[in-house]
Amino acid sequence: MRILLITFYLAGSLIHTGGQIHHSCPFEHSGSVSYKNPLYDRWLSAYNVISYNITLSVSNKDTHIDGSAALLIQAERDLDTLVLELQEALNISRIQFSEDIGDWSFRDNDTLTFEQKDDTVYIAMDRLWRADEMFQVKIFYSGDAGQNRGFFAGITNSKDHDYGFDVTYTLSEPHNSKDWFPVKQVLEDKIDSVTFHLRCHKDLLAGSNGLLVDVEEDGDDHILTWRTRYPMAYYLVSFAVADYRDFSFYTPLSLDGDSVLVQNYIYDDNELFSEWEEEIRATGSMITTFSKLLVDYPFAQEKYGHCMAPMGGGMEHQTMTTLQDFSFYLVAHELAHQWFGDFVTCGNWQDIWINEGFASYFEYVAAQQLLGQEAADSWMNNAMSIALRETEGSVYVPEERAEDTYRLFDYGLSYKKGAILLHMIRFILSDDSLFFGLIREYLARYGSGVAKGEDFRDILESESGRDFSCFFDQWYYGEGFPRFTVYWDQQGDTLRIQSEQTASAPAITPFFRVPFEIELRMAGGASERIRVEQTAGMQDFSLAVDGLVEDVIFDPGNHILKTASVIHQVPADRTYRIGPNPVSGELYIQVPNTGSIEKIRITNLSGQEVLERIDAGNPVTMDLSFLSDGPYLLEFSGSSGKYLERIVKITSK
Repeated sequence: MRILLITFYLAGSLIHTGGQIHHSCPFEHSGSVSYKNPLYDRWLSAYNVISYNITLSVSNKDTHIDGSAALLIQAERDLDTLVLELQEALNISRIQFSEDIGDWSFRDNDTLTFEQKDDTVYIAMDRLWRADEMFQVKIFYSGDAGQNRGFFAGITNSKDHDYGFDVTYTLSEPHNSKDWFPVKQVLEDKIDSVTFHLRCHKDLLAGSNGLLVDVEEDGDDHILTWRTRYPMAYYLVSFAVADYRDFSFYTPLSLDGDSVLVQNYIYDDNELFSEWEEEIRATGSMITTFSKLLVDYPFAQEKYGHCMAPMGGGMEHQTMTTLQDFSFYLVAHELAHQWFGDFVTCGNWQDIWINEGFASYFEYVAAQQLLGQEAADSWMNNAMSIALRETEGSVYVPEERAEDTYRLFDYGLSYKKGAILLHMIRFILSDDSLFFGLIREYLARYGSGVAKGEDFRDILESESGRDFSCFFDQWYYGEGFPRFTVYWDQQGDTLRIQSEQTASAPAITPFFRVPFEIELRMAGGASERIRVEQTAGMQDFSLAVDGLVEDVIFDPGNHILKTASVIHQVPADRTYRIGPNPVSGELYIQVPNTGSIEKIRITNLSGQEVLERIDAGNPVTMDLSFLSDGPYLLEFSGSSGKYLERIVKITSK
């Protein structure tokens, strides 16, 4: 089938320079000032946390904790007061310090005075510490840490109602690490290493980040020591304690011979293990798949693991996700976070897309790779339906909402619309090798650090040679989505399409300059997709077609977040459709709003009958390739009347 685009743009412009395409955007959104922890400028910017050595006694029955947290600190500028965050419900008994670096040793008489108020600890140092100097502090504290409630509580104790197990677990994102350990809650200050000693009853297991390097028996208790040496954002430090069993195995990475430990702390229940074993093992296939598409699992020298907890979802704690169960998309989402959120962490909570949008899209990618395109399409259809409920609101979180946890983790905006943005970028690039290649470059450049939305845009533009400023203004900083009404009609061998666009949030984002596909479905079953770009609110396109168009489908691949209505306009002076005319092979006839076509008769111009059909279908397709070239008269009738049309037979070239 031959389709030729005759007219393309009525408004807007494309400027070609050196093979790159630069778009003019009809409007711009200016980014707001980045959010900072209120304590940052005066106090938290004065130092970096290098490492932790935490010792806690924990139970699966309550949220009471008792122990200490030692921190290795490096001054960034003159520092005489060390400020950390810790909720007031946790009582600090004393704070020690040491200038000896390396063995976490402290002398009893080296203590510091402190004040604890408004969930903040102000520690008066022994002297003025200068930039680059390092020291250690050790904070002894205890109490019931579970004062906050809800999904985002820093620490929770709960019973799993499906399996009956008691669990105590942490979930510190975004601002709740202070609920259970003294912390500097600044994203760009990643912790270089953490050693975690967890004391619990020896009938229990306590899981955490990194590798289990030691288990020490002590009466009815045992002390499990976990250690991680990968840089980690403060909110990813975690533990979970319950009556677990350890189900571990190794899975391949991208190259033959490379593998990583997959360590799962699941409830110690044979029925549960039988129910979920297949899904747990599927984690290995996901790790291998993501390693091949992206870069190898970023923490391969340690592990990837799971701790079960009755939390109504999951949390991507670095190397040891906490989750409710092992359903496919939940496991895929939290695993993807190890690359997007853990390895590369959002540099500001306003850019939570860097975490949640990417992890959500890799649910779709996991389905594509492991379940098939039909499953992936179903996932995307659901994501689109959820995102379309958000007629307003941007993926980028405004500064004034940066402390609103429920706005940060808005399911429609941060997760689903965030995923669809990547889906649209992939569609625009139309090159999977380029798409996954630029993501690998992004991970290579920002791995073990932090990134913002604009950092990803820089990689996107430099790797693709395209200007995505308009795209980000509309889809990342802008609000809502486009609504299309598409009218089409065919006149001879010309298909006319008129596309009207309005917006769901016109006061903020009045127009979306966006490419889309149109699928033309022809009489006889053939189809073809064409790609166009709308650059004005109302735009006409004319296409030369060889054959009769039976239907027009807007965005058949479901690549664009939008609503769309497609309306076939039938000329007022004609109640039937025939085509193509001229015809070389098959002729299509349709009489809307009637039953079967009672009679079809074709004669030459001398009146001789060359074809007759009685009780034909509606629509009907007839093969006229046997006719000699030249003009004919077509006569057909239905319940609404009789029709006469001149047709021309030609030999196909």
